[in-house]
Amino acid sequence: MSTFSMFEIGKSALIATKKSMDVTSHNIANAATPGYSRQDAFLEPIIQRQSQMISGVGVRVADIRRTRDVFVDAVLRNEIGREAAYLVQQEVLDHLQTAVAEPGDNSVRGAIDSFWSAWQDLSSDPNSPSARAQLMERGRSLVDMFNHLGSQLDSVSHDIDIHIESLVLRVNDLAERVAGLNVEIARALARQEPAADLMDRRDLLLDELAELTGGTVSYSNEGNTVRFTVGGFPLVDRDKTYKLDVSISGPETQFTWKSSPGDTPQTIANIGGRLGGLKAAKDNLVQDFRQQLEKLFGDIVRSVNSVHEDWAGGIPFFVTSSPGAYLGFVEVNPDITADPSQIVSTRDNPGDVAHKIAELLADGCEDPDDPGTTILPFVETWTAMMGALGAKAQKVETGVITQGLLVKELRNRRDSISGVSVDEEVAQLIRQQHAFSAASRVITIADEVIDTIINRMGLAGR
Repeated sequence: MSTFSMFEIGKSALIATKKSMDVTSHNIANAATPGYSRQDAFLEPIIQRQSQMISGVGVRVADIRRTRDVFVDAVLRNEIGREAAYLVQQEVLDHLQTAVAEPGDNSVRGAIDSFWSAWQDLSSDPNSPSARAQLMERGRSLVDMFNHLGSQLDSVSHDIDIHIESLVLRVNDLAERVAGLNVEIARALARQEPAADLMDRRDLLLDELAELTGGTVSYSNEGNTVRFTVGGFPLVDRDKTYKLDVSISGPETQFTWKSSPGDTPQTIANIGGRLGGLKAAKDNLVQDFRQQLEKLFGDIVRSVNSVHEDWAGGIPFFVTSSPGAYLGFVEVNPDITADPSQIVSTRDNPGDVAHKIAELLADGCEDPDDPGTTILPFVETWTAMMGALGAKAQKVETGVITQGLLVKELRNRRDSISGVSVDEEVAQLIRQQHAFSAASRVITIADEVIDTIINRMGLAGR
């Protein structure tokens, strides 16, 4: 071994320790950076073979690796998608419960009760002009209440559609950025350049993609590039991207995927995440509730008209501008609005028509368009609707709480693996500082040894 080998060993130690200190300093600088994973410098001895001996000649940084657990990432992304779906459904349910305003005076139940009470009053005093006028106004209030609630439900559906379209654009943008990072990471690794920060940036985008779509991530054999799929259809495949599309036609929302622009779109049936939650909220919450509300209002309109028009030989109390449609299309008959005296209260006995209508509002009746089918009491039907809505809200709230706890636990686990502890990094930096000082001391001693050999040895006999 060369006399100057101590210089080379000390030099290698200085370089390796300096790089390790740079990595530790980088960790500290990014301790609060979202998505950053702790990096470690892996050292290895430099060895060489000399004749029959293997001798160590220093140290070098073999690799700079980020600390990441792929399994924990996969489980966390899956649960993040589920949590996002529950959260968006909770937002929609909260809006629905606010819109129905139950319990309260300004609610559908209050409007039905007031309408029933007005018919009761008319049955007690069938010739009273004030009772007819009050009934007409309460009929208009009932129509306004149902139409207003229907318009609110339509507004919620429209807002969901706009939100879905904006999120689809976001998903496609994220997919493009992930594909671009796949290319950058592959190039960096091919050049043996650090790629940990690029991978962190890519993982942060993949987390957001999973939250929006509930998709899954798979890695290439080399582990350099990723493939992101939604419902079995790839959005990102190494350097290629495929666009997610959405088709909204009234109450129908459909997500599609195409392998190329000219191909037939294929439907993604089981999309998850926030997009899946929005679709479920619209289809299973808003539209279902609207259909139930439409049926309830239609039953009231047809039942009242069947007695007032058919049984009593009067004009229809309610009229609709679109046959078969009720929410937004029904109003109190303009003839009655202009002249409340056209409200029929009596056929055979004083007040018997008004009493019959009040009775059917309270107790239900046979469906006038489907003999043999019973229409339940309207207040009872509305109460059942509210109970079903409350049960759905409770189920979603339970899901939010459960998923929140699970996601929090998984985040803590990932942070314990990949997160930066400033205290630990400072302690590591102090150890590296001591190692750097020791390497410097080795070079100093080597210099003293060489000085002794050159300048002090062999003086005798000169």
